[in-house]
Amino acid sequence: MRLLMSCLIAIGCPIALAQQASVSDIINTDTKADKTYLSFGMGLNEFRSVNLVLAEVEEDGSESAIVEAFFPETAQTYGVFGVLGTYITEYVKTELRFGTGIKDDTIKEALDVNIHYWLAWYMGATYPITDYMSAYGLYGVSHYEADVTRRETRITVSSGESLPQTFNVIPSSAQMEEDLFGTKFSTSWLLGLDFRITPAWYLAFEYGRLLRDTDTNIKVYQGSMQLRYEY
Repeated sequence: MRLLMSCLIAIGCPIALAQQASVSDIINTDTKADKTYLSFGMGLNEFRSVNLVLAEVEEDGSESAIVEAFFPETAQTYGVFGVLGTYITEYVKTELRFGTGIKDDTIKEALDVNIHYWLAWYMGATYPITDYMSAYGLYGVSHYEADVTRRETRITVSSGESLPQTFNVIPSSAQMEEDLFGTKFSTSWLLGLDFRITPAWYLAFEYGRLLRDTDTNIKVYQGSMQLRYEY
């Protein structure tokens, strides 16, 4: 009997240890702590609360009196960006992003706007909702520069009972910031959902505010999609 018990223990112990090791391996494989990730994404950058001030253009090309102002104006541009990030713990991550605009928009046929580049740092929480989907929220700061082209155009203005008048106008360089934005830095935030495609590849969808320029009160909101590789 003792011999039989010894044999069972001898056989059972390695099996139990193997099962324990297998479970441990699975847990270690699934954890995100200390993982690094790379992403490539593209999305829509929406400019809001733009104050477009149009000044009359004299024959010599100089600006004259203000003819009309339009507020709030909106523009929708497109950009691409790359991400380098890391998971500090299972539920906290930080990342660095660099992006550039690829397609601009024109406001009132007078002002082409886009983002020349943006560089952002984020940190925040991530939480698994299901086995294949996680939600996250990030907060950080962005450095940015606009891509602006002023165009001369013609507008017709009616004033009271007088006959409509047509003017050659251009966005005012005196009443508007030369670079559209008055500052170069802003706080940023975003919310996202990511879906696991394979153990290493994820597809993520995001929405957030890339910047709020405190001098002009222009805001740029961002909706994007990205493909992420974790290793």
